[in-house]
Formats: sequence, C-alpha cells, structure tokens
Amino acid sequence: MTTVLERMRKATAAILLFLTPSLAFGNIVWPALYAETKVSSLPIIALSLLLEFLVIRALFNKSIKISASFVVAANLLSGLVGLFLRPLSGIAWELSLGQLVKWIFDWGTFNPLAWVFVPIIGGAINAAIELLTIKLIWKEKFTKKNYLILWAINWVTVGIATIWVILSPTAL
Repeated sequence: MTTVLERMRKATAAILLFLTPSLAFGNIVWPALYAETKVSSLPIIALSLLLEFLVIRALFNKSIKISASFVVAANLLSGLVGLFLRPLSGIAWELSLGQLVKWIFDWGTFNPLAWVFVPIIGGAINAAIELLTIKLIWKEKFTKKNYLILWAINWVTVGIATIWVILSPTAL
C-alpha cells in the first residue's frame, strides 16, 4: 500500500515531467520537434484561437461566451498535452512510415514527406484533444464531420507554423 509521501513524490515527479518543455527531451531532432517551436508561439496560438472560435461556434451553434469557453479550455488542454504528443508523433513517423520513405527514396529525416506529415498529424492530434475536452467537460456530442472540419483548421495553423519553420528555422 502506498503511503501519502510516496503518492506526493509520484505526483510531484509527474508534474515536473509534464511542465518540462518537450524540447528538453530531444537529443535527436526531427521536423515535428522543430515545428513545435512555432506551433506554441503567440502568433500561431492567436491565429488558431480565432479560427477555432469561428469553427466551434458554427459547429456547436452556441453563444459567443460558451463558444469562447469551449475554445479556451480545449486549447489549454491540447496545448499542454500537445507539447508532448506532437513532437512524439515525429518519433512515430521516424519509426514507421519514415523508415519506408528512407528505404524507397534514400532520404534522411528532414525530407519533404516528413515535413508534409507534421501538419497532418499535428492537426489530427490537436483536433482530437480539443473535441474530447469539449465532450468530457460540457458533454457535447460531435460527429466525424465536426472532427474533420476541426482537423482541417488545425492542419492550417500547424501547416503555417511548419512553413514558418522552413522559411525561418529555429536554432535548437
């Protein structure tokens, strides 16, 4: 049986791990890790919030206040969880389809298909977390169509961040 002290120690370790920026985990670099530096930047966050507010309001047909609450809560959670999941998606890419691309084309990590993959999977992760947040907190139902629309909006914002990285790379 765990003691209170042991549970506090585990909780503290989990919180510290969660609060550590995902960039600190990278001793290898792949496109998704680079893109995260821009995805979590203020211009991309502002653009994402604006676009998602318009989409969420239309999808759920709620008031401005409720729609804003949906967007803020969903993006807070997707931002925190996404700090880890989006860069880790780069590892998933490298260990799966990335290996196939490397074998077929003899390309390394920073190949064109890897850069195309970043906004696709990043948008998918963001949309899933955001809709799940709305479902769990407000008990709202959503359809596959809602998911695909929100995925498209997230794809656009992660895509803009990815293009920004390509045009103006961040030194890690």
